[in-house]
Parts: sequence; C-alpha cells; structure tokens
Amino acid sequence: MPSKPYYNAAHALDRAARAHSHRTSLVYNSEKITVMEAAVLTRKLAQLLGSCGVSQGDRVVLISHNSPYHLLMHVACARLGAVFVPISYRLRYEDMQKMVDFCSPRVIVVEPEVGEQGMFYSTGTTVQFVIDDDGRAPAIAPALRAGYFALSAAYTGFDGEFITDNPDGTTALNSREYPEGPAALLFTSGTDGVAKAVMLTHKELWWGSRNFREGFEYSTLDVELVVAPLSHIGGFNGTTLDLFTHGGTVVIMRDFDAASLLRMLEKYRVRMMFGVPTMFTEMLAEPNFADYDLSAFRLPLIGGAPATPALLQQLEDAGLEPLNVYGMTELAAAGCYLPAEYLPTHRGSIGRPFAHVTARIVDPETAEDSKTGELWLQGPNVITSYWHGAAAESFVSGWFRTGDLVRVDDQGFLWLVGRIGGLINSGGENISPEEISDVISRFPGVAQCAVVGVPDEKWGETVGVALVLKPGAEVPTLSDVQDFTANFLARYKLPRILKVLSQLPLNSHGKVDRAAVVDLLS
Repeated sequence: MPSKPYYNAAHALDRAARAHSHRTSLVYNSEKITVMEAAVLTRKLAQLLGSCGVSQGDRVVLISHNSPYHLLMHVACARLGAVFVPISYRLRYEDMQKMVDFCSPRVIVVEPEVGEQGMFYSTGTTVQFVIDDDGRAPAIAPALRAGYFALSAAYTGFDGEFITDNPDGTTALNSREYPEGPAALLFTSGTDGVAKAVMLTHKELWWGSRNFREGFEYSTLDVELVVAPLSHIGGFNGTTLDLFTHGGTVVIMRDFDAASLLRMLEKYRVRMMFGVPTMFTEMLAEPNFADYDLSAFRLPLIGGAPATPALLQQLEDAGLEPLNVYGMTELAAAGCYLPAEYLPTHRGSIGRPFAHVTARIVDPETAEDSKTGELWLQGPNVITSYWHGAAAESFVSGWFRTGDLVRVDDQGFLWLVGRIGGLINSGGENISPEEISDVISRFPGVAQCAVVGVPDEKWGETVGVALVLKPGAEVPTLSDVQDFTANFLARYKLPRILKVLSQLPLNSHGKVDRAAVVDLLS
C-alpha cells in the first residue's frame, strides 16, 4: 500500500473507471461519454502524445473554447508526466504566440477558430493538431490548409490500453505507477502587465480539490455544469477536475449564454456550478428565469471577482443559496469561502480559509501582523514559486502574498478592502493597468494617462482612462482610443470610459491619486 495518496489525476480516473464504468462522465452538445470511455480516450491521447515525442516534463498546449479536451488532455498528460497548458482563446493571436514561446510546448492543440489564423512557431514543437470532432465549431478545412493535423483522426487508431514507458512493454506506466510533480501550467495576469506562469503540481491540485470537498460537501453523485473558462483555474480546478477524475458527471458549455445556461441547469438537474458574478447577474436578468426548475441547484459557487451583497441577496430572493468563494491560480483555486448559512450576518465577506489553508494578515508598511493588511496564505495547495522564478517577492518564508488587502472581524471572517497595485477585475478577468497605460501612452498627443478600474454593476469593474494631452493635440473620442488599443490588446482589456483632464489628480506624495481618478470617471 502507498504511504501517501496518489495525487496524479490519471490514477483517480482509472480507479473510477473500474468502480463506475457505465456512469456518465462528460456531457457536451448533448453527447455523453461514460467514465470508462473517458479513461480509454485519455489513454489513446497519451499514446498519441507519446508517439509525438512527449515525455515527462514536456508541455502540451491547448487553445480552445470550453471543450472536453481540457479535461481529457490534462489526464493524458498526467499519464506521461507531461505538463498541460491551457491558454485562453480570447487573446490576440500575437499574445497566444508569446505564451507559446514562453512555455516551448512539444505539442499544440487548437480549436478551428484559432487554427484558421495560422500555425504557431516554437522551438521544440513537433506537431500541431486541430480539434476535428466538435459539432459546435466551424469547419476545420482552413486549419488543415494552414498545416494542422486532425486530432481525433490521429488518435483513433491507438488501442487505449495502459501505456508503457519501456521499449519491451514489460512495465506498464499507470498500471503500477503514476508520475508526480508538475501537472499544469496556467497563465495569470501580473500587476506589471506581464503574464505570470503558475506551475501547479498534481499534489497542489489534489489538495485544492480536497479543500473543496470538505468545504462544499459535494460528492461524485452530483452533476456539475462548467461555464467558467476551462483555461482559468476556477473553471479548470474549481471542483471540475475533481468530479471528472473521480467518476462524477460534468456538463460542459462551450460558451456562456444565460438562456442556455438556465435550460441546462434544469435539463441535467445540475447540483453545482462555479461562475463569476457577471454570469449570475445575467442569469437572474433572463426574462423567463422564474419559469425554470432549479430545485436541484444546491451549490451556486460564486467567485473570480467580488460578489456584491446586493447580488447575493438577489440570489437568495430567487430561492438559491450562493456560496462565496475566494481563490487564485496560485492557490489551485482554494483560498477562502463563505457558506450560505453565514450570508444573513456576513453577506459580502469572503469567509474564512479552507480547512487546509492557513492565513496571515500583514501590514504592508510595518510587515507585522495586523487586523487590516495584505492577505498571506500557505498550505499544501499553495505554490511556493512561479515558473522560471518570476516575482520572487510574492513569496516570504513559505507564505504566498496574495496582493489583496483585507480586514478581519472579531469572528474571524475576512473582508476584501482593496488590491495592491490596482489590478482591475472585470467579469472575472484580471487586467493590468500598466499594460493598458503602456499602449495608450503611444496614442498621438497623449502626455499622461491613468488607467483604473471603475465600479460597474454588470462587470464588477470596467477599464477607465483619464488623459492629459500635449498642447495643441486633438481631443480623441472613446472610439478613437478603442480603435487604437485594439491593435495591441484583447477586446476585454479595451477602455470603456474616457475623460480628458487638464491635469491628473495627485496625492500628498506627488503620485497619481488613483481613488480620485476613479471618482472622476464614475
């Protein structure tokens, strides 16, 4: 018997396939596959990856809308000890290429929409595939002409048996051992405009799931709907990976649409779903919301951005019991949570740390423990460094500095009060003000600019820009600035509010008063 748990996701899925082989594992486009079929598919994918030269430590990139391949490919990589790298399809092609360059993958898999933009180029990449069996995606012909190979056509010929790492086949990898160590590499926005790569191990992902199991009290008998992006930690590891690998049922939506979301919640008797506040806001605003039977929807998990007390109250008034979650990529998604029973007295709080997470609150000025300050966390699910040693200042004596400012009340509940560096959170997407400032500073006639997050009822925050122009410069419109920045930034990062000022407000230290800028733009 092993002296510790097997943390590898492939081990869990293989065990689930033996115990619950005919149980529904994945639902996508009304198509269903069983737990055993999922396990076999991951082995076929692993065999394909192995034939492409993928081995332990190699990276495998997936760029796609939400897809079963996010889960299948991750487990396939786990079988080989390779590292799964999901990248957001919402980025500009140039930004995707930068991430590909950064992680130097052995294999790249894309959806047709990405594939038609052309191939990616990176040292060490041996082959690139396009997803060819998604009924909701466009035709793959443009991607094939660009040089991609059809994915399912490539792995169909493999037998899906336990793979081996010995030439003579005597030791079947995964029948007696499962690789540990690095498992997934996810990108997260940094305050300096440079995306940081978070390397999560199988152990850290496993402990993140363990926190969820104990905190949320769900089981593999529950049905989960995935609508949050699977390229983000909340969609990928926010209970999704745990349910999939342990024999639960995961229903995947390719795109978010409030009306479709409600239909699927009712149709599949969904018990659990993670979403950012904007998704729940749009769901509640659907004209026929009251007509849907959501009686099975026991765990509406809300996070990724601050959930306002008003939204939480609306969900309660609609008969739902939201559970507020605070997590980050660096925490394998598991930081703090507020169970629904505490909403009457602590609505708006992020709750307390999960069972296997320890917290400190540190005064940024004195570096001493305080009741108000920066939240520091540690635990078996918390990373201890970024890939390639980036942002070493985020780690102090085994603690991870979240960059979030919080206060603690007398009962130990935590409340968010701000963010060090002014990172903008719009609809669950982290946006760096510095990245946008760098682009806008190149706009003709701009002398100074300040970029801030402006409170927004729908998105939580939206990007606001205050400009000071050079003498004689023509006053630009918001459309002018948006058209210019669209050449350099993803659409969700574009400014939505613009004001031209004679000078930027300054604080007593002579620096831009960000709070005053927010007031001017609100």
